[in-house]
Amino acid sequence: MAGDRALPPVKAALRNSAVRRVLIAYFGSVISEWALWCGVLIYAYEHSGKMVAGLVSIALFVPGALIAPLAGAAADGPRPNRVLALVYAGQAASLALATLAAFLDGPLLTVVVPAGVALALITYIRPCFSVVVPGLVTTTGELTATNLLSGYCDSSSPLIGPLIASALIAVNGPTLVLAACVLLATLGAIVTMPLIRLDPDAEWSPAPSEHRSRIGALTDGMRALGERQGALQLMVVIAGQYLLIGALDLMTVVLALEVFDLGSSGPGVLVAAFGAGALLGGISATILVARKRLAPLLLVALLVMSGSLALLGGAATLTIALIVLPAAGLSRAILDITGRMLMQRVAPQQALASIFAIQESLALIGCAIGSIVAQVVIATAGVRAALIVIGGLLAILLLITSKQLAEVDAAADAPVVAIRLLRRIQLFAPLPGPALEGVARAAQPVHAASGQVIIREGELGDSYFAIVSGEVAVTMSGEPIRTMARGQGFGEIALLADVPRTATVTALGDVELLEIERAPFLTAVTGHDASKQAAWGVARNWHPVIDAVSTADD
Repeated sequence: MAGDRALPPVKAALRNSAVRRVLIAYFGSVISEWALWCGVLIYAYEHSGKMVAGLVSIALFVPGALIAPLAGAAADGPRPNRVLALVYAGQAASLALATLAAFLDGPLLTVVVPAGVALALITYIRPCFSVVVPGLVTTTGELTATNLLSGYCDSSSPLIGPLIASALIAVNGPTLVLAACVLLATLGAIVTMPLIRLDPDAEWSPAPSEHRSRIGALTDGMRALGERQGALQLMVVIAGQYLLIGALDLMTVVLALEVFDLGSSGPGVLVAAFGAGALLGGISATILVARKRLAPLLLVALLVMSGSLALLGGAATLTIALIVLPAAGLSRAILDITGRMLMQRVAPQQALASIFAIQESLALIGCAIGSIVAQVVIATAGVRAALIVIGGLLAILLLITSKQLAEVDAAADAPVVAIRLLRRIQLFAPLPGPALEGVARAAQPVHAASGQVIIREGELGDSYFAIVSGEVAVTMSGEPIRTMARGQGFGEIALLADVPRTATVTALGDVELLEIERAPFLTAVTGHDASKQAAWGVARNWHPVIDAVSTADD
């Protein structure tokens, strides 16, 4: 244990066997998600043609849209590890049925229905992941490093998944893709089953009023959001990007097979080109965290997405496709990140999680609309017209929202200085831009005079402190531990483990601080609203002597 603490956070996280298990399963699931879409649509296309493939692409969104609201409730229950493991097992079983049906060349529905169930179950994985991980790590450094690693999984999956699908289709058709997805889901179930024993005790359960309070917070939050100029238009733009995502699979299938004559592995290559741009956009977007104005970037990204599709529709050549699809992917990634960051600036903090949950639901609706539009236009006027129509819809969205987005951006309070300070603290450094900006918005400036005790050992703690200027001394049982200065912070242990303060921190001269209260701190660091089981999970692995000054050691 002591040796782990000397390691960088990422290495320490990867040496935690439970964290390795959940990351392996998660990486497999996000790769499988992208590969499965390619495999199922190619199978439907080869089996029944492009019109039926279009209907399948719409139908696959329906189960997820129906059960998405249930995913958060299941993750917030008393046994999230069990839910996660059972989800992977359910995916493996449903995909096995789809693979068997495809192998036997059964009716299309016998493949599509179980594949749709598997895709719907994916909506449970991300909420469960955000709850399970805090119960597996032993330090805050491991927690943030694990979140960073999961972000890399998300960014790389749009590239890796379609490439794998293309290679497998070239070898033995889409049935082999389904079989590979079975193996990934089975691996996820195998590696997460041992985590069930780490679930909190069955006696713990959420408060009876919790469900009602969430509904009330959501209602109040949406009302407050509607009162903020341009905020609803921003939500529409964030959801509008999924018009492209919903139409992408079907359009790439038709482009690859009918326009470019690339063969059955061609659609995966085209989606991978889009994914390569998305990966680059996700990496480059980290520089946007401290920008004061985000609306111009968001609008430019929307314009590039629209123009890329229109260009490909007007000049549908393979060379153009391999240029504009990465550009569209990069722009979409930037639009998604800047949109969520801007929403973070204007949304009421008390209902932020609920508002982002609504965005997830709107994303599914946007995907379904994009798929329907693509299908109808392809059937009546061809894929090139479909590209132009989807690009035109994005252009219309740009025109009708640009003024409101500029207004909401101008009115938003971007805590640029606080963001830059928190980015220097290792605890927050790996956080995505929206999460970092959220905690910066919640921070309040505090002054401590020379000699003032900021936190005292043994007292209850409700805040985390980041040092803006000056120095503080850390003592434990009266013994000096270390001195801390700008770019460091303290107080996280009492919040994560729900224990009294483990050390005393005293100002050495005048000190300026940022104080972050429990709820926004835990929301940012754990990726989940301040749930009791998250704090309980970290406290379960608690070692008071080793972890008494975790921020200082990390």
